Amino acid sequence: MTKTIKKGLAVFLCMTIVLISGCGEKNENKDGKSKKEVSSSVNSDLIKKDEKGTRISLVVKPKKGEVFKYKMNAKTTSKEKGPMTEEKEVTSTQDIFYYYTEEVNDISSTGIITYKIKFDSISIMSTVSTSDSSLSLKYNSNVKDSVYSKPDFIQYNSIMNEEFYARVSQTGEISEIYGMENIYENMFKSLGDTLTKEQKESLKESFGNDAVKAVLQQQFQMFPENEVYQDSTWTRSYETQILIFPVKNILSYKIKEIKDENNQITLAIEAELAVEFIEKELKDKSMNYKVEDSKTGGKGNINFNISKGCVTKKETNTNIDLNMKISAGGQSVKTFQNVMTELKVELLQ
Repeated sequence: MTKTIKKGLAVFLCMTIVLISGCGEKNENKDGKSKKEVSSSVNSDLIKKDEKGTRISLVVKPKKGEVFKYKMNAKTTSKEKGPMTEEKEVTSTQDIFYYYTEEVNDISSTGIITYKIKFDSISIMSTVSTSDSSLSLKYNSNVKDSVYSKPDFIQYNSIMNEEFYARVSQTGEISEIYGMENIYENMFKSLGDTLTKEQKESLKESFGNDAVKAVLQQQFQMFPENEVYQDSTWTRSYETQILIFPVKNILSYKIKEIKDENNQITLAIEAELAVEFIEKELKDKSMNYKVEDSKTGGKGNINFNISKGCVTKKETNTNIDLNMKISAGGQSVKTFQNVMTELKVELLQ
């Protein structure tokens, strides 16, 4: 059951980061038309008009000393049916709430932003259920109950109220997470300081910079380097994996509306995700894996305050349906898996 939860979370991270952020090198723009005028608000120089319409420089440009408080809710629901589940449908859900604070600590001459970050609260609800049974587990960083000391939650306990830093480009990509030494020391102390040097390095790798970056990148929206026109579409594409199968993720973004209220300019952005399987059949020494049917995709809505240089609201969802055939030694079995993700990010202050 625990493996099912972890599998769903792994796919969640892959698909959600794809829809929200995207990565890779391919960028394409299609010109559109402008509908609204924009006043002389803060950072309004990032929005210009020409004969084609309103064009926008999508730049993360906050003020030094600005403080943002965020709430992030990431929910993954995974359904699986096959020989590994004794042909029963097993549903796994993981619902995580993060509350954290970001302060703009520094802005370099090239526009690189350094944020000082602190997690204020984390709560998790995990459930695994079938038609005749159910198992649930709750964790709350503010409640030191029997679950609090379980090994699965040591990393969450260790990061609470500890400051660390993230460097973010003007296009919204986190380039570096650093300053996590106190967090690692908290983890080691929780385990009684009995770890070898190799074990400590392994633990740091399992909950290292990449793991924290994956969570926070979901809040930061990645933008193209060139300007875009309102109502135009820009795309990003890159290759990754769904389970063991290589896929190409194609993201499309469009600025649907520009709002100018109280000297603040907010962009309403729509996002769509399409997934193409590069290979649908893979073989190893003894097994053959084949995707017989698949349905994948996702949608999202992002509100970006260009005056403050921050995301104010983001709601996205992804869905994966896979019917697979696994063969070995002249025998074959079929499995079904569905993974749905929902992400909500809200600027509280």
